[in-house]
Amino acid sequence: MDLTVRTFSQFNRASWVIATMVVTTAAVGCSDPMTTASSPGDLRVYRGSLVQRHLLTGELEAIESAEIKVPRTHEHRLQIQWLAADGAMVTEGETVLEFDNSSFTANLDQQRTAVQRSHRTLLHTRAMGDARMREADAAVERARIALAKAELDASVPASVRSRYDVRRFQLALTKAGADRDKALADHRATETSVEADIQVNEEEYQKARRELRIAEGAVDALVLAAPRDGIIVVEENPWEDRKFQVGDTVFPGWTVVGIPNLEKLRVRASLSDVDDGSLELGMAVRCTPDIEPGLHLNGIITEITPIAREQRIFSERRGFDVTIELPTTIGDILLVPGMSVRVEAVRLFPEQLLIPRGAVDFTTRPPTADRRNGSRVEIRVGPCSAHDCVLAEGLEEGDLLAPAGARSS
Repeated sequence: MDLTVRTFSQFNRASWVIATMVVTTAAVGCSDPMTTASSPGDLRVYRGSLVQRHLLTGELEAIESAEIKVPRTHEHRLQIQWLAADGAMVTEGETVLEFDNSSFTANLDQQRTAVQRSHRTLLHTRAMGDARMREADAAVERARIALAKAELDASVPASVRSRYDVRRFQLALTKAGADRDKALADHRATETSVEADIQVNEEEYQKARRELRIAEGAVDALVLAAPRDGIIVVEENPWEDRKFQVGDTVFPGWTVVGIPNLEKLRVRASLSDVDDGSLELGMAVRCTPDIEPGLHLNGIITEITPIAREQRIFSERRGFDVTIELPTTIGDILLVPGMSVRVEAVRLFPEQLLIPRGAVDFTTRPPTADRRNGSRVEIRVGPCSAHDCVLAEGLEEGDLLAPAGARSS
Protein backbone atom coordinates (compact mmCIF):
# COMPACT_ATOMS: atom_id res chain seq x y z
CA MET A 1 0.00 0.00 0.00
CA ASP A 2 2.81 2.46 0.89
CA LEU A 3 4.62 1.52 -2.30
CA THR A 4 1.53 2.25 -4.36
CA VAL A 5 1.04 5.69 -2.82
CA ARG A 6 4.71 6.58 -3.19
CA THR A 7 4.71 5.53 -6.87
CA PHE A 8 1.56 7.54 -7.58
CA SER A 9 3.03 10.63 -5.88
CA GLN A 10 6.24 10.36 -7.87
CA PHE A 11 4.21 10.05 -11.06
CA ASN A 12 2.23 13.25 -10.23
CA ARG A 13 5.43 15.15 -9.45
CA ALA A 14 7.00 14.08 -12.74
CA SER A 15 3.84 15.03 -14.67
CA TRP A 16 3.80 18.47 -13.03
CA VAL A 17 7.46 19.10 -13.93
CA ILE A 18 6.84 18.13 -17.58
CA ALA A 19 3.72 20.30 -17.77
CA THR A 20 5.61 23.24 -16.29
CA MET A 21 8.40 22.88 -18.84
CA VAL A 22 5.89 22.80 -21.71
CA VAL A 23 4.02 25.89 -20.47
CA THR A 24 7.27 27.80 -19.86
CA THR A 25 8.56 26.92 -23.33
CA ALA A 26 5.30 28.03 -24.91
CA ALA A 27 5.33 31.30 -22.96
CA VAL A 28 8.88 32.10 -24.02
CA GLY A 29 8.10 31.48 -27.65
CA CYS A 30 4.67 33.09 -27.96
CA SER A 31 3.88 35.64 -25.23
CA ASP A 32 4.36 39.40 -25.36
CA PRO A 33 7.70 40.57 -23.87
CA MET A 34 6.00 43.18 -21.60
CA THR A 35 3.61 40.58 -20.26
CA THR A 36 6.48 38.19 -19.66
CA ALA A 37 8.46 40.81 -17.80
CA SER A 38 5.52 41.55 -15.52
CA SER A 39 4.49 37.95 -14.90
CA PRO A 40 4.97 36.70 -11.32
CA GLY A 41 7.30 33.93 -12.49
CA ASP A 42 9.70 36.31 -14.24
CA LEU A 43 9.84 39.65 -12.40
CA ARG A 44 12.44 41.85 -13.99
CA VAL A 45 13.22 45.47 -14.74
CA TYR A 46 12.27 46.31 -18.30
CA ARG A 47 11.80 49.32 -20.52
CA GLY A 48 8.33 50.32 -21.62
CA SER A 49 5.55 52.91 -21.44
CA LEU A 50 3.41 53.36 -18.34
CA VAL A 51 -0.28 54.04 -18.74
CA GLN A 52 -2.28 55.33 -15.80
CA ARG A 53 -6.06 55.11 -15.97
CA HIS A 54 -8.28 57.00 -13.55
CA LEU A 55 -12.01 56.39 -13.49
CA LEU A 56 -14.24 59.15 -12.17
CA THR A 57 -17.97 59.41 -11.66
CA GLY A 58 -19.67 62.62 -12.67
CA GLU A 59 -22.86 64.04 -14.04
CA LEU A 60 -23.89 66.35 -16.83
CA GLU A 61 -24.65 69.98 -16.07
CA ALA A 62 -25.69 72.88 -18.26
CA ILE A 63 -23.36 75.76 -18.99
CA GLU A 64 -26.37 78.02 -19.62
CA SER A 65 -29.71 77.61 -17.88
CA ALA A 66 -32.79 79.72 -17.22
CA GLU A 67 -33.06 79.49 -13.44
CA ILE A 68 -36.38 79.79 -11.64
CA LYS A 69 -35.69 81.02 -8.11
CA VAL A 70 -37.74 81.41 -4.97
CA PRO A 71 -39.17 84.97 -5.00
CA ARG A 72 -38.43 87.49 -2.28
CA THR A 73 -41.48 88.25 -0.13
CA HIS A 74 -42.11 89.43 3.43
CA GLU A 75 -42.19 85.74 4.38
CA HIS A 76 -38.76 84.33 5.22
CA ARG A 77 -39.58 80.88 3.88
CA LEU A 78 -42.08 79.35 1.49
CA GLN A 79 -43.46 75.89 0.88
CA ILE A 80 -43.66 74.23 -2.53
CA GLN A 81 -47.31 73.50 -3.35
CA TRP A 82 -46.91 72.22 -6.93
CA LEU A 83 -43.89 71.36 -9.04
CA ALA A 84 -43.57 70.28 -12.66
CA ALA A 85 -42.21 66.79 -13.21
CA ASP A 86 -38.46 66.48 -13.64
CA GLY A 87 -37.68 66.04 -17.35
CA ALA A 88 -41.05 67.34 -18.58
CA MET A 89 -41.14 69.45 -21.74
CA VAL A 90 -42.67 72.91 -21.23
CA THR A 91 -43.44 75.90 -23.41
CA GLU A 92 -42.85 79.55 -22.67
CA GLY A 93 -45.42 80.91 -20.22
CA GLU A 94 -46.48 77.50 -18.90
CA THR A 95 -46.70 77.21 -15.11
CA VAL A 96 -43.84 75.15 -13.67
CA LEU A 97 -43.78 76.05 -9.97
CA GLU A 98 -46.30 77.17 -7.34
CA PHE A 99 -45.84 78.03 -3.69
CA ASP A 100 -48.33 77.90 -0.84
CA ASN A 101 -50.08 81.30 -0.72
CA SER A 102 -52.40 80.70 2.24
CA SER A 103 -50.44 83.07 4.49
CA PHE A 104 -50.84 85.80 1.84
CA THR A 105 -54.48 85.29 0.82
CA ALA A 106 -55.62 85.13 4.47
CA ASN A 107 -54.86 88.84 4.89
CA LEU A 108 -56.02 90.07 1.49
CA ASP A 109 -59.63 90.72 2.60
CA GLN A 110 -58.42 92.58 5.67
CA GLN A 111 -56.04 94.65 3.56
CA ARG A 112 -58.77 95.48 1.05
CA THR A 113 -61.02 96.57 3.93
CA ALA A 114 -58.18 98.68 5.32
CA VAL A 115 -57.81 100.42 1.94
CA GLN A 116 -61.53 101.21 1.80
CA ARG A 117 -61.55 102.43 5.41
CA SER A 118 -58.51 104.68 4.90
CA HIS A 119 -60.08 106.06 1.72
CA ARG A 120 -63.30 106.94 3.52
CA THR A 121 -61.27 108.56 6.30
CA LEU A 122 -59.40 110.61 3.72
CA LEU A 123 -62.63 111.78 2.08
CA HIS A 124 -64.11 112.68 5.48
CA THR A 125 -60.98 114.62 6.44
CA ARG A 126 -61.08 116.54 3.17
CA ALA A 127 -64.75 117.39 3.67
CA MET A 128 -64.19 118.51 7.26
CA GLY A 129 -61.19 120.50 6.11
CA ASP A 130 -63.28 122.28 3.50
CA ALA A 131 -65.90 123.14 6.14
CA ARG A 132 -63.27 124.47 8.54
CA MET A 133 -61.71 126.56 5.81
CA ARG A 134 -65.07 128.03 4.86
CA GLU A 135 -65.66 128.95 8.51
CA ALA A 136 -62.20 130.53 8.70
CA ASP A 137 -62.85 132.47 5.46
CA ALA A 138 -66.17 133.71 6.88
CA ALA A 139 -64.51 134.77 10.13
CA VAL A 140 -61.88 136.72 8.21
CA GLU A 141 -64.56 138.34 6.10
CA ARG A 142 -66.59 139.33 9.20
CA ALA A 143 -63.48 140.76 10.82
CA ARG A 144 -62.70 142.72 7.67
CA ILE A 145 -66.25 144.17 7.54
CA ALA A 146 -66.12 145.06 11.23
CA LEU A 147 -62.78 146.78 10.71
CA ALA A 148 -64.12 148.75 7.76
CA LYS A 149 -67.15 149.86 9.82
CA ALA A 150 -64.88 150.85 12.75
CA GLU A 151 -62.64 152.82 10.41
CA LEU A 152 -65.72 154.61 9.02
CA ASP A 153 -67.00 155.47 12.48
CA ALA A 154 -63.61 156.67 13.62
CA SER A 155 -63.23 158.89 10.56
CA VAL A 156 -66.02 161.28 11.72
CA PRO A 157 -64.45 164.60 12.84
CA ALA A 158 -64.08 165.04 16.58
CA SER A 159 -65.68 168.49 16.39
CA VAL A 160 -69.13 167.08 15.74
CA ARG A 161 -68.91 164.40 18.43
CA SER A 162 -68.40 164.33 22.10
CA ARG A 163 -65.10 163.39 23.56
CA TYR A 164 -66.64 160.17 24.90
CA ASP A 165 -67.85 159.02 21.43
CA VAL A 166 -64.53 159.83 19.83
CA ARG A 167 -62.71 157.74 22.42
CA ARG A 168 -65.25 154.93 22.10
CA PHE A 169 -64.94 154.77 18.30
CA GLN A 170 -61.11 154.76 18.53
CA LEU A 171 -61.22 151.82 20.92
CA ALA A 172 -63.63 150.03 18.59
CA LEU A 173 -61.24 150.60 15.66
CA THR A 174 -58.33 149.19 17.65
CA LYS A 175 -60.38 146.14 18.67
CA ALA A 176 -61.59 145.58 15.08
CA GLY A 177 -57.99 145.65 13.82
CA ALA A 178 -56.95 143.12 16.47
CA ASP A 179 -59.93 140.90 15.62
CA ARG A 180 -59.01 141.08 11.93
CA ASP A 181 -55.38 140.06 12.68
CA LYS A 182 -56.59 137.22 14.92
CA ALA A 183 -58.96 135.99 12.20
CA LEU A 184 -56.12 135.97 9.67
CA ALA A 185 -53.88 134.06 12.10
CA ASP A 186 -56.67 131.57 12.81
CA HIS A 187 -57.18 131.21 9.05
CA ARG A 188 -53.50 130.38 8.52
CA ALA A 189 -53.49 127.94 11.46
CA THR A 190 -56.66 126.24 10.21
CA GLU A 191 -55.22 125.96 6.73
CA THR A 192 -52.01 124.39 8.08
CA SER A 193 -53.96 121.99 10.30
CA VAL A 194 -56.28 120.93 7.48
CA GLU A 195 -53.37 120.35 5.11
CA ALA A 196 -51.54 118.28 7.77
CA ASP A 197 -54.61 116.15 8.52
CA ILE A 198 -55.22 115.55 4.82
CA GLN A 199 -51.55 114.67 4.28
CA VAL A 200 -51.55 112.16 7.17
CA ASN A 201 -54.69 110.46 5.91
CA GLU A 202 -53.38 110.54 2.35
CA GLU A 203 -50.20 108.77 3.46
CA GLU A 204 -52.19 106.18 5.39
CA TYR A 205 -54.35 105.58 2.34
CA GLN A 206 -51.33 105.23 0.04
CA LYS A 207 -49.64 102.91 2.55
CA ALA A 208 -52.71 100.68 2.69
CA ARG A 209 -52.89 100.60 -1.10
CA ARG A 210 -49.17 99.84 -1.33
CA GLU A 211 -49.44 96.96 1.14
CA LEU A 212 -52.42 95.57 -0.74
CA ARG A 213 -50.54 95.89 -4.02
CA ILE A 214 -47.51 94.10 -2.53
CA ALA A 215 -49.69 91.33 -1.15
CA GLU A 216 -51.50 90.85 -4.44
CA GLY A 217 -48.16 90.95 -6.27
CA ALA A 218 -46.74 88.40 -3.85
CA VAL A 219 -49.63 86.06 -4.54
CA ASP A 220 -49.02 86.42 -8.26
CA ALA A 221 -45.26 85.97 -7.75
CA LEU A 222 -45.85 82.63 -6.06
CA VAL A 223 -46.93 81.19 -9.40
CA LEU A 224 -43.87 80.96 -11.66
CA ALA A 225 -43.95 80.28 -15.39
CA ALA A 226 -41.33 79.02 -17.82
CA PRO A 227 -39.36 81.90 -19.37
CA ARG A 228 -38.72 79.85 -22.54
CA ASP A 229 -39.37 76.50 -24.18
CA GLY A 230 -37.30 73.58 -22.93
CA ILE A 231 -37.01 70.66 -20.59
CA ILE A 232 -37.52 70.93 -16.83
CA VAL A 233 -34.61 70.03 -14.55
CA VAL A 234 -35.47 70.00 -10.84
CA GLU A 235 -32.49 71.08 -8.73
CA GLU A 236 -31.06 69.42 -5.63
CA ASN A 237 -32.37 70.28 -2.17
CA PRO A 238 -29.16 71.24 -0.31
CA TRP A 239 -30.63 70.15 3.03
CA GLU A 240 -32.08 66.80 2.01
CA ASP A 241 -29.46 65.53 -0.48
CA ARG A 242 -32.17 64.88 -3.08
CA LYS A 243 -34.19 66.77 -5.65
CA PHE A 244 -36.86 69.23 -4.54
CA GLN A 245 -40.36 67.85 -4.11
CA VAL A 246 -43.80 69.09 -3.16
CA GLY A 247 -43.94 70.07 0.51
CA ASP A 248 -40.31 71.15 0.80
CA THR A 249 -39.57 74.40 2.61
CA VAL A 250 -37.40 76.78 0.60
CA PHE A 251 -35.89 80.22 1.12
CA PRO A 252 -35.72 83.31 -1.11
CA GLY A 253 -32.97 83.12 -3.72
CA TRP A 254 -32.83 79.32 -3.93
CA THR A 255 -32.97 77.84 -7.44
CA VAL A 256 -35.71 75.21 -7.57
CA VAL A 257 -36.12 74.61 -11.30
CA GLY A 258 -33.90 75.18 -14.30
CA ILE A 259 -34.50 75.08 -18.04
CA PRO A 260 -31.04 74.33 -19.47
CA ASN A 261 -29.66 74.96 -22.91
CA LEU A 262 -29.10 71.36 -24.06
CA GLU A 263 -26.70 72.45 -26.78
CA LYS A 264 -24.07 73.52 -24.22
CA LEU A 265 -23.29 70.86 -21.61
CA ARG A 266 -20.30 69.96 -19.49
CA VAL A 267 -19.41 67.29 -16.96
CA ARG A 268 -18.91 67.89 -13.25
CA ALA A 269 -16.93 65.00 -11.74
CA SER A 270 -15.37 64.32 -8.36
CA LEU A 271 -11.76 63.32 -7.70
CA SER A 272 -11.10 61.70 -4.33
CA ASP A 273 -8.67 63.59 -2.13
CA VAL A 274 -6.47 60.49 -1.90
CA ASP A 275 -5.85 60.83 -5.67
CA ASP A 276 -4.70 64.44 -5.40
CA GLY A 277 -2.26 65.25 -8.19
CA SER A 278 -3.29 62.40 -10.48
CA LEU A 279 -5.09 64.77 -12.86
CA GLU A 280 -4.01 68.07 -14.35
CA LEU A 281 -5.55 70.90 -16.34
CA GLY A 282 -5.74 70.34 -20.08
CA MET A 283 -5.76 66.54 -19.78
CA ALA A 284 -7.92 64.78 -22.37
CA VAL A 285 -10.58 62.42 -21.02
CA ARG A 286 -13.29 60.19 -22.44
CA CYS A 287 -16.83 60.55 -21.10
CA THR A 288 -19.45 57.83 -21.43
CA PRO A 289 -23.03 58.57 -20.33
CA ASP A 290 -24.52 55.65 -18.41
CA ILE A 291 -27.70 55.95 -20.43
CA GLU A 292 -25.72 55.61 -23.69
CA PRO A 293 -22.83 53.18 -23.07
CA GLY A 294 -21.94 53.21 -26.74
CA LEU A 295 -21.50 56.99 -26.87
CA HIS A 296 -17.98 58.24 -26.12
CA LEU A 297 -17.41 61.98 -25.83
CA ASN A 298 -13.93 63.41 -25.78
CA GLY A 299 -13.49 66.14 -23.22
CA ILE A 300 -10.81 68.32 -21.68
CA ILE A 301 -10.30 69.08 -18.00
CA THR A 302 -10.66 72.85 -17.63
CA GLU A 303 -10.90 73.27 -13.86
CA ILE A 304 -9.90 71.43 -10.69
CA THR A 305 -10.86 73.04 -7.41
CA PRO A 306 -7.82 73.70 -5.19
CA ILE A 307 -9.53 72.54 -1.99
CA ALA A 308 -11.33 69.25 -1.40
CA ARG A 309 -14.82 69.45 0.06
CA GLU A 310 -17.44 67.06 1.41
CA GLN A 311 -18.99 64.93 -1.31
CA ARG A 312 -22.30 64.74 0.52
CA ILE A 313 -23.80 66.45 3.54
CA PHE A 314 -22.36 65.04 6.78
CA SER A 315 -20.08 62.73 4.77
CA GLU A 316 -16.46 62.05 5.73
CA ARG A 317 -15.48 61.54 2.09
CA ARG A 318 -13.86 64.56 0.51
CA GLY A 319 -12.99 65.27 -3.08
CA PHE A 320 -12.06 67.87 -5.66
CA ASP A 321 -14.61 69.14 -8.16
CA VAL A 322 -13.39 68.53 -11.72
CA THR A 323 -14.96 70.45 -14.61
CA ILE A 324 -14.77 68.83 -18.05
CA GLU A 325 -15.70 70.71 -21.21
CA LEU A 326 -17.44 68.70 -23.94
CA PRO A 327 -17.70 69.31 -27.70
CA THR A 328 -20.23 71.95 -28.66
CA THR A 329 -22.09 69.49 -30.91
CA ILE A 330 -23.19 66.26 -29.26
CA GLY A 331 -25.48 64.93 -31.96
CA ASP A 332 -29.09 63.80 -32.02
CA ILE A 333 -28.89 61.91 -28.71
CA LEU A 334 -30.85 63.65 -25.97
CA LEU A 335 -28.62 64.30 -22.99
CA VAL A 336 -29.92 66.34 -20.08
CA PRO A 337 -28.27 67.69 -16.92
CA GLY A 338 -28.26 65.28 -14.02
CA MET A 339 -27.42 62.19 -16.08
CA SER A 340 -24.53 60.22 -14.63
CA VAL A 341 -21.35 59.96 -16.67
CA ARG A 342 -18.34 57.66 -16.48
CA VAL A 343 -15.11 59.58 -16.99
CA GLU A 344 -11.89 57.84 -17.98
CA ALA A 345 -8.68 59.85 -17.79
CA VAL A 346 -5.59 58.28 -19.41
CA ARG A 347 -2.11 59.49 -18.55
CA LEU A 348 0.77 58.16 -20.66
CA PHE A 349 4.38 58.25 -19.49
CA PRO A 350 6.89 57.83 -22.36
CA GLU A 351 9.13 54.76 -22.58
CA GLN A 352 11.39 54.39 -19.55
CA LEU A 353 12.50 51.84 -16.98
CA LEU A 354 9.60 50.05 -15.29
CA ILE A 355 9.50 47.70 -12.33
CA PRO A 356 6.61 45.34 -11.54
CA ARG A 357 4.63 46.43 -8.48
CA GLY A 358 4.76 42.87 -7.21
CA ALA A 359 8.51 43.23 -6.72
CA VAL A 360 8.39 46.52 -4.78
CA ASP A 361 8.19 46.51 -1.00
CA PHE A 362 6.36 49.72 -0.15
CA THR A 363 6.36 49.00 3.59
CA THR A 364 9.93 50.24 3.89
CA ARG A 365 11.18 53.82 3.63
CA PRO A 366 12.53 54.17 1.02
CA PRO A 367 10.94 51.31 -0.97
CA THR A 368 13.11 48.27 -1.58
CA ALA A 369 13.32 45.39 -4.05
CA ASP A 370 14.98 41.95 -3.74
CA ARG A 371 17.13 40.64 -6.55
CA ARG A 372 16.80 37.01 -7.48
CA ASN A 373 20.24 36.34 -5.94
CA GLY A 374 18.93 37.46 -2.55
CA SER A 375 20.41 40.97 -2.30
CA ARG A 376 18.11 43.80 -1.23
CA VAL A 377 18.32 47.21 -2.95
CA GLU A 378 16.82 50.55 -2.01
CA ILE A 379 15.04 52.03 -4.99
CA ARG A 380 13.18 55.22 -5.91
CA VAL A 381 9.97 54.88 -7.88
CA GLY A 382 7.74 57.36 -9.66
CA PRO A 383 4.12 57.10 -10.80
CA CYS A 384 2.52 53.67 -10.71
CA SER A 385 -0.24 51.86 -12.54
CA ALA A 386 -2.10 48.79 -11.34
CA HIS A 387 0.80 46.53 -12.39
CA ASP A 388 4.00 48.57 -12.83
CA CYS A 389 5.87 51.59 -11.50
CA VAL A 390 8.35 53.97 -13.06
CA LEU A 391 11.85 53.14 -11.77
CA ALA A 392 13.84 56.29 -11.09
CA GLU A 393 17.01 54.68 -9.67
CA GLY A 394 18.36 51.63 -7.86
CA LEU A 395 18.28 48.88 -10.52
CA GLU A 396 19.32 48.28 -14.11
CA GLU A 397 17.34 47.05 -17.07
CA GLY A 398 17.05 43.26 -17.12
CA ASP A 399 17.64 42.74 -13.36
CA LEU A 400 15.73 39.68 -12.18
CA LEU A 401 13.67 40.24 -9.05
CA ALA A 402 11.94 38.23 -6.39
CA PRO A 403 8.36 38.90 -5.29
CA ALA A 404 8.05 41.48 -2.53
CA GLY A 405 7.91 39.89 0.91
CA ALA A 406 9.42 36.58 -0.24
CA ARG A 407 12.41 36.95 2.11
CA SER A 408 10.24 37.56 5.17
CA SER A 409 8.00 34.64 4.26
